[in-house]
Amino acid sequence: MPRSTSLLVAAISLQASVAPSLSASSDGVTGSDSASCPEAEETQLLQIVRESGEDSHWSKPKPEPPSGTPGCPGPSCGAPGCPGFVKCPSESQFPMPFKGSYPKVYNYMPQQHFPHGFKWGLGTASYQIEGAYNEDGRGASIWDTFSGANTVGMPGSVCMRAPCPVSSVMGIKGATGNVANDFYHKYKQDIAMMASMGIKNYRFSVAWPRVVPTGIMSEGTNKKAIAFYHDVVDELVAHGIEPIITMYHWDLPQGLQDQSWNNSSAIKPCDSTWKQGWYECADGTADLPQPSGAKSLVVKEFTNFAKLLLKEYGSKVKYWTTFNEAWTFTFLGSGGRGKAPNVQPWYDANIWPYVAGHNVIIAHAMAVKTFRAMQKKGELPKEHQILMTNNQDWREPSSTSPSDIAAAEYALEGQLAWYCDPVYGVKTKKGYKHDYPASMKMTLPYMPNFTKSETQLLEANRPDVFGLNHYGTGWQTFNCTGTGEAGSSCTTEDGIPQAVSTWLFQAPWGFRKLLNWVANRYGRDLPIWGTESGWSDNTINSQQAKFDTGRVAYYFGYIQEMWNAINVDGVKMEAFMAWSLMDNYEWERGYAERFGTLYNEFNYGADPNSPGPNTPIYQPETGEVSGVCGAECSDDNVGKPAAVGAYGQTRHAKNSILWLQWVWETNTVVDHSQFMSSTIGGDVCYGEGEYNGVACSLSSDIPGPAPASAFSR
Repeated sequence: MPRSTSLLVAAISLQASVAPSLSASSDGVTGSDSASCPEAEETQLLQIVRESGEDSHWSKPKPEPPSGTPGCPGPSCGAPGCPGFVKCPSESQFPMPFKGSYPKVYNYMPQQHFPHGFKWGLGTASYQIEGAYNEDGRGASIWDTFSGANTVGMPGSVCMRAPCPVSSVMGIKGATGNVANDFYHKYKQDIAMMASMGIKNYRFSVAWPRVVPTGIMSEGTNKKAIAFYHDVVDELVAHGIEPIITMYHWDLPQGLQDQSWNNSSAIKPCDSTWKQGWYECADGTADLPQPSGAKSLVVKEFTNFAKLLLKEYGSKVKYWTTFNEAWTFTFLGSGGRGKAPNVQPWYDANIWPYVAGHNVIIAHAMAVKTFRAMQKKGELPKEHQILMTNNQDWREPSSTSPSDIAAAEYALEGQLAWYCDPVYGVKTKKGYKHDYPASMKMTLPYMPNFTKSETQLLEANRPDVFGLNHYGTGWQTFNCTGTGEAGSSCTTEDGIPQAVSTWLFQAPWGFRKLLNWVANRYGRDLPIWGTESGWSDNTINSQQAKFDTGRVAYYFGYIQEMWNAINVDGVKMEAFMAWSLMDNYEWERGYAERFGTLYNEFNYGADPNSPGPNTPIYQPETGEVSGVCGAECSDDNVGKPAAVGAYGQTRHAKNSILWLQWVWETNTVVDHSQFMSSTIGGDVCYGEGEYNGVACSLSSDIPGPAPASAFSR
């Protein structure tokens, strides 16, 4: 359950973030006192000189220990106090800018202009907003199954009789994406609204099970779905909005992954008798799985899906993303960590996330290969670009101790570099090395290897752009458990403001540090796009939601530090997409956490196809169904967008979207003080009809043009 926190980041400021310790880590390895950084107290341009030279950054692939080294691979493999690394870092390798002292306040500074052509926009995902989950031939997805939606009779469904079980891992049981924001029916309204607000780029995903209901191309595609996305793209283009398509945002067709409800041993891993989704491995290798890679059904079908999308929409869509946050849907998709599928026999979190991740990486490379082949044939214009979006919250060493510096680096490598090292390659003097981080291979109990042909595939198909989702920051400390092993570190957030989401802590300076880390590791000539950043709250009506001071402070600080990364540090940052356009289905958290820059009135009510009190519960630890959901799933206790009247939902502007409109208009960091202490106008309602006596429309003249005093003084 989320901890509710105050969103009053008062006095138009972000309070000081100070590292808990600056002299030693919990393992007793002493580091030098941090050098004073008086410039860090300057909360304006923050012109800190970056350390130069390869030795001052973790930009090179780390060497691995010689074969046969005792304890390797294993959780203690590496230098004492620095598992995962052959040599402990020196204090000079503390990630910069900032060391020990951090910005206390972010004040407005005039003339902070962004480069011409910088891309601003907003994003959404298909399962989170579309609704219409069982309309027009859409197939079942793993998220329908996980959340307990009634999928009886839908293509690919594994539920034969209602009520369909809901996973015990689901945080807010009873909430589904069945109705969501009803974008499937309201897209014309929403695109007109976006155009009225001056949005120039819109990042959205295509629902694979809507287009290919079972996920298997030979079993048929959905003409109505293909036409729907043509209509969405055409509507965007007609309103002057650039579409940016994500091919996969977590909604795997259920038809690509078998599931047994009451016999955990019925499905055998690494057995081609069964459809295994992203977990497919070579027959008979269950004890030490060998990911099937390009030979797997899921990779072949994703490649087919990608080719279909490129053929259908490639003439109208210039920018393409293969996957969104592979770490999230693989690492958190096992072991009870919160995301779909979390099912047997792929529940062991020490094994199956890495099998799935390997197959995802190869699926991405195959999609890029298809993209490049179509460009070569003239089927796609040469200026079209493709990327992969991965996610990372910054991990700051909690001291200058070598162990804490290594622990922070280990955390970054174990998440972002897990995917980005193979996909983008670590920049070296000889080119790029496409492989998993040495720290993972040294310390994890299981890690697959790339074959020679897979490595060549990755080397030949490097993406054009680095997509980065970033939300928050935390301090990383080594050896919190006392074992001194790779898994002994912990993350704390002392002094950093928290959102409603338990994992989200805002520190704009962490965003800047992460941008530098990416640029140093993957090449400073590689364009970086910020594809998601956002802040959550849990407001209950449009008027309360409008005063989203936490979100305004978040975007002001993050955009200011992004400006610093570009203009002070020389990072090639080319885009920033806020998350999200509007409040929507927040995955296992249902509708309890709102990330939208627009408040969405969901008109909560009854949804007969969502879990209710009599819904059985699937227990992934045992692979069995036991017990029922009870009152936890009742309409009275769970916010469920009503199935009847969903088209009557309305969207309402928050202060953050009013301020962002001025940023987009001027391509400048705009003074945010007005939106921290007051607002402009009353309830700005987008939609049809009335909302609490307020007339709704598809356009608004609020906030109006940015006054010169807000960006040029």
